[in-house]
Amino acid sequence: MATLTAPPTGRRPRVLFVGPDAGSTQIAAGVLRQVTGDAVVVGTSGTRPPDPSRRTDEMLVAMGLDPADERLLSAGSLRAADRVVVLGAEVDVARLPGPRYERWDLETDDLLTRVEALADELTAAPVVEAPTTLRARVRAWAPVLRRRLRRR
Repeated sequence: MATLTAPPTGRRPRVLFVGPDAGSTQIAAGVLRQVTGDAVVVGTSGTRPPDPSRRTDEMLVAMGLDPADERLLSAGSLRAADRVVVLGAEVDVARLPGPRYERWDLETDDLLTRVEALADELTAAPVVEAPTTLRARVRAWAPVLRRRLRRR
């Protein structure tokens, strides 16, 4: 299976974060947007339909993110991406030809550090850290997110 390591010249890289729900994907996407601005196109998809009654929505809104941006995973969203980042060990994603796939284990990986390293790689230039207020919000909610992932 062929994988793309970089988008075609002159086109912004496209990253798709995939997770079981809007929680981790929206956080990762929000941080990546903060540190790369318009240099990277960022999308999110869940493997389950969004559930607006879940505590995740309250957490995302408190962090200044919009859980309504979450879309159900589709072959089209995978094909449109240059890089697919699967968040969590329990998420199973079909690997279509084209995008580069990687899995981040949210039990052991620091989400902010991984997103900032991805931003650095995609923009091929040093990227400033996420703004302190966003970093603080992500850090404050990280234990809640980790507990939710362990319950699955």
